[in-house]
Amino acid sequence: MKYQNIIPIIVTLALALPALAQEPASDAVYHQQTREYTLNHDGSWTYHYSHSLKINTYLAFHNLYGEDFIVYNPNAQKLKINKSVTTTPAGKVVPSPDNAFNELLPGSCAGAPAYNDLREMVVTHTALERGAVIDFDYTLATQPSYWPWMAANDVLCTNSPIEKLTYIVHVPAGITLNYSQYNITQQPTVIKSAGKTTYTWVLTDIPAAMREDFRSREQLGRPRIVFSTAKSLSETISGFTSQLAFTLSTSDELKTVAAKVRDEKKEDLAVALRLQDIVANEINYYPVPLANTGKDVRLAMETWQENGGTEIEKAVLLATLLKNAGITAEPVAIFPESYYDEKSGNLFCIEKYLVSAAIGKNENILLSPLQTDSYDAGLALPGKKMVTLLNGNKFRSEKISSPLPAISLTGNLSLDDSMKLTGNVDLQLTGKLNPYFTLSADSSRVKKLLNGAFGEKTVAKYTAGELTAKKTGVQYTIENKDGLKEVSGLYFLRIPVLASGVDSWHMTELVSQRVEPLEIPFRIRESCQYAIALPANVKVLTKDADVNLKNDMGSIRIMIKQNGRNLEITREIALNQTIVNPSRYGSFRDFINTWNNRKYAEIVLEKNN
Repeated sequence: MKYQNIIPIIVTLALALPALAQEPASDAVYHQQTREYTLNHDGSWTYHYSHSLKINTYLAFHNLYGEDFIVYNPNAQKLKINKSVTTTPAGKVVPSPDNAFNELLPGSCAGAPAYNDLREMVVTHTALERGAVIDFDYTLATQPSYWPWMAANDVLCTNSPIEKLTYIVHVPAGITLNYSQYNITQQPTVIKSAGKTTYTWVLTDIPAAMREDFRSREQLGRPRIVFSTAKSLSETISGFTSQLAFTLSTSDELKTVAAKVRDEKKEDLAVALRLQDIVANEINYYPVPLANTGKDVRLAMETWQENGGTEIEKAVLLATLLKNAGITAEPVAIFPESYYDEKSGNLFCIEKYLVSAAIGKNENILLSPLQTDSYDAGLALPGKKMVTLLNGNKFRSEKISSPLPAISLTGNLSLDDSMKLTGNVDLQLTGKLNPYFTLSADSSRVKKLLNGAFGEKTVAKYTAGELTAKKTGVQYTIENKDGLKEVSGLYFLRIPVLASGVDSWHMTELVSQRVEPLEIPFRIRESCQYAIALPANVKVLTKDADVNLKNDMGSIRIMIKQNGRNLEITREIALNQTIVNPSRYGSFRDFINTWNNRKYAEIVLEKNN
């Protein structure tokens, strides 16, 4: 009797297998997508976009592709929806009704009066179901005064695969198109006819963009086309900074604010950091991208009076306040080195805006207008390109260089019969791991630098040695009054490391394979060396270890050794590259897993009564 239900179950599974086999590989797929740019003789230009998108899952039409969004400026751009229809699996063609087109204020413009004239067209697609196909087509025409150049910085992959992508750029005869392509082997077809030159890329079977952890911040592994009709970056920057905002023109109110801060803080660095705090934390940030604002940047006094601005406007304001306080300053644009090209004037490649300020004896620091940092912002941007944005200045760019971030912890410690840890620890910090700005404002904060390795309450006393922008050195006396963690008669000593080092990346669960490059947060050299004197009644259960690894990414040295009644510990890691290509990912994964291995990060002790 107990076998009677087996046949129905087998039949049910057999019927279900074809359905499982037909499960779609992606939530949706673009049968075709077209992106087309046309520059006209009068300097105006149009962007034409279309796609045919097949819906495969409920998630696709409930959450991912039920709507399309187009942000534009009605004062300088004209939007035309050419087509918006859905074809059901049964073949019925359903046009989007009139109430499917709704203009809203873009989310980036909420609370931003200066940009409340921008609009976001929300197109809601109807008659959606699995197997439906959305055909969508629109044209956006831009006046020549809005942008003096036609340019784009387009990542070509999307969250769904694309079967065929046609990318077209038309320019008038005599205009040179400066372009670069990344992760694309096919060169464009170039046709000259009827007074214009047309560049066409036809790409097929573009996979969906992956959502892997530790993705490259610059999306290095993805197909991309960058182009501009400007003659050079020098010409573009010169034209962009010719507007009044980049003269750092001021007002009596801004002068008063700067003078008050100068009177209160006295020293250049303290003045600069206080003015940065005002701009970053007391002036609202409008996250409206340059592509939507157009070329015009408001004056510093306008940003101040409205109590808000975009990133570049806040940078102009901060530079103006610094200038009023007697500090030479200028706004700067930061470009990723990968997409920096002086032959192509493309402002859409700018990653962020900062302010360069001359402090003290011609020491230049970089300050963010959006946030206060504990260190020079340039220390987190090694290899990036910096371009000065100041009216009337000659084009100037430079590559940002910064020292390798490093941590060095050296300790001579003792464990007593009550399992309390005491002794002396020496700490050295350099690069972005050295919170010089924070310490310059309050040197007592050095007591908190041991977070992760030793709690603040364990610091009995400390002596600050070198305290400069290049390096911070502190000596501590440690008294761990709470003793070690005890579980079932065993004591566990986690080898002390700073919370700001490699452990802060939480790179503990790495998948077995990757499609796109992995990027670690920053280069680092981290070293911990301890000598711990043990009482006679304590036995070390952790086995001695001696690990030496070295590859093109860096090196690892781990040593755990009992020498008489002394326990000697060394943990060192050096990572001198930030990008790991998929071909090298396997060895990097093994490398990091070794560093994170608990048997090399924790000491198990047993106490004999």
